[in-house]
Amino acid sequence: MGRKLYRVPLDFDWPLHQIWKGYINPYKSVECELCEGSGFNPETKKLDDEWPPLGDGFQLWSTTSEGSPISPVFESLDELCEWASENETTFALFKASKEEWKSMLENDFVFHKEGNITFI
Repeated sequence: MGRKLYRVPLDFDWPLHQIWKGYINPYKSVECELCEGSGFNPETKKLDDEWPPLGDGFQLWSTTSEGSPISPVFESLDELCEWASENETTFALFKASKEEWKSMLENDFVFHKEGNITFI
């Protein structure tokens, strides 16, 4: 179960577990109908440089499919890690402590280790 930390605006408001169209392949045809939040700028006919948009907030995203936020936006990494320790898994049904989440997110590598096997 891919998990990734993104820095997003504190007011980034996208429904949890719903694919954010801006996360999908950036090489879309300009002929496609693109909705708001896709990251596509109709004036330049290019994908905006940053997607999801950069900001001061901390948010956990799923990367196993097209990409979607799976946590609320928090003001600090510690707050996100506290939330994740109670509400999110690292792999299957396995959870991690606040400290483990913080270490994994700081190193951009979320995993679960069982014996000598590492699940990512």
